[in-house]
Amino acid sequence: MERLFNAIFLISGTAIGAGLMALPLTVVNVGPCLTVLILICAVFVAYRSSIMTIELNEAKKEAASIVDLSRSISGKKSAWISMVSFYTLSLALLTVYFSCMASTLESFCCLHPNIIILGCSLCLFLTLSLNDRYFSRLSTILVATLLIIITSCLSQFASGQRGASFAASVRPEDIVSFIPVVFTSFGVQNICASIYDYLGGNERRIKIAFFVGIVIPAFIYLAWIVSVLGTVSARDAGFFERMRLHQVSVGELIAFLCSSSKIAFMDTLFKTLSLFAIATSAIGIGVGLQKSLEESVTSSKYSARFVVCTIPAIVCMTIRDAFLSILSFGAMMAVVFVIFMPFYLKKKLGSPLKFGDWLVLSAGILVVACEAIHIFMK
Repeated sequence: MERLFNAIFLISGTAIGAGLMALPLTVVNVGPCLTVLILICAVFVAYRSSIMTIELNEAKKEAASIVDLSRSISGKKSAWISMVSFYTLSLALLTVYFSCMASTLESFCCLHPNIIILGCSLCLFLTLSLNDRYFSRLSTILVATLLIIITSCLSQFASGQRGASFAASVRPEDIVSFIPVVFTSFGVQNICASIYDYLGGNERRIKIAFFVGIVIPAFIYLAWIVSVLGTVSARDAGFFERMRLHQVSVGELIAFLCSSSKIAFMDTLFKTLSLFAIATSAIGIGVGLQKSLEESVTSSKYSARFVVCTIPAIVCMTIRDAFLSILSFGAMMAVVFVIFMPFYLKKKLGSPLKFGDWLVLSAGILVVACEAIHIFMK
């Protein structure tokens, strides 16, 4: 039972991250009913796409990432496509997480950002070096702390806020922008192989872990969206209008939430929330990337761990925000190894394609189309 709970917390912690701040900024003009509907669809897509990869692991009777599954089932060409999309996105996300960590911690202490980045890299390296028992417990503690902090923030929002405000009319261009962000906010598929291995291939426990681990972030995201929009609209109509016009950055939103509270410790609480959200996501991304590198590039855990922790740190220190532009393509890159490749591999392997698989494939095509339209509109 302990392993099941640890798996659930690792999945939830991997999902909860940048979406906490990105979703309120992109959902403000979408409307409440459509927001709930899209969130439900995102939960289904995240769960079913994860199970597709688990089914491939079960068919091969081994805990393998999509990169390794692509190589063994379809050959080098498929493996290369999976590898490029997976490694690029994973390293880009870790780079941005390191950058966000440095920015947040710099406001706590007077240290040079590069020192903080090196510290983040070392902490991630040490965390990934722990054996399964201690690693899973540490991950559970971090996610549990994150949930407590989120609950504390939500309770503070509840005082003096009115209901969440949404635009009177839904704008199609905002739906197009919102769908890819929602999709990337439930990114847990990179740890499928790790969860399969950790739970010993027990299909029932794996399905429970992914379902509960994905539903938890969904409820948190919904409560967070409602609370943030309600708080902003109640306390500063001008700032809320800027949000509707997409003139507010993530940093400005965090600063507003910190300054708008009448409680002194809320500033520290919001910064801590950002740190823990980033840390739990970074650990999840690091776990999936390390396992894939061990399977495809090097058999040495030390070498794989070194790559995972070093490359993002070097890029972050030398070319600040270089990977931020890649994040605009993040949803499309993720769709390749999260949806398209598992679907193709199941078909190649002769495994029966379920109705849910076809729905997920359609959702993946929709995400790519939305991102392409969004880029074109820019």
